[in-house]
Amino acid sequence: MRRRRNRNGRNVIMFLALCLAVIVGFYYFLHSSVFFIEDIEVTGNHIVPTQEIIALSGINTGQNIFKFKTEASQKAIEVIPYVRQAEVKRIFPNRVRISVVEREAWAYVIHNGGVLVIDNEGVCLDKLEMMGETDLLVISIAGIEERVVEGQKVNPNAVELIRYISQALPDDLMQEVSEFHYSSTGQVTVFTLDGTEVRLGGKERMDEKISYWRRVIKKQKEEDNHSGFEYIDLRFKGQPVIQEKH
Repeated sequence: MRRRRNRNGRNVIMFLALCLAVIVGFYYFLHSSVFFIEDIEVTGNHIVPTQEIIALSGINTGQNIFKFKTEASQKAIEVIPYVRQAEVKRIFPNRVRISVVEREAWAYVIHNGGVLVIDNEGVCLDKLEMMGETDLLVISIAGIEERVVEGQKVNPNAVELIRYISQALPDDLMQEVSEFHYSSTGQVTVFTLDGTEVRLGGKERMDEKISYWRRVIKKQKEEDNHSGFEYIDLRFKGQPVIQEKH
């Protein structure tokens, strides 16, 4: 009986020793140079420099591939205003792939003597002294915050309404637009290239408003009216209210 107990005790000790050896071996294997990062690949970026993305990720070549948290790296990269989404993947044994989806500039917002560049969700991507020569929309928003920083959302309600209206307007009318204005009462006015105010209001009856706007333009051309209009008010049902320039 005593011999059997001794044998069982030795077996347990040997099993524990074997488990310890496996654990130690596995530990040293995971920390061996096989898993030192040799390459960091960045895809999907066209605006943000690759090195800026890598630097913010906190991942470095020569680092062990297990020594970073993918979620933390992703969140750090998404701090960049132009990055909508980031995904970090380990490619075993020694590569990392960072995939980003960038935001696209959609409009200029006139602000404090300069302009903000925003995407179609209203996220401020950049702050400039003046507008560049691009096909971005030009927007003014009443009551916008005095201080806006990159990455901050600019009045989402205003941006959503202007985006809806700009998408609803056909190309021939969009070509007439110089600026969208969002008032403190939540109404949108379009300023045309010839200085006319087209008061559109909100989303309601947009097809009707577009139809009336076109009729006014057609009538203006037929009557050869060079003086133009002070405003065309399309906010209410029925015939638009029109004020000619004097």
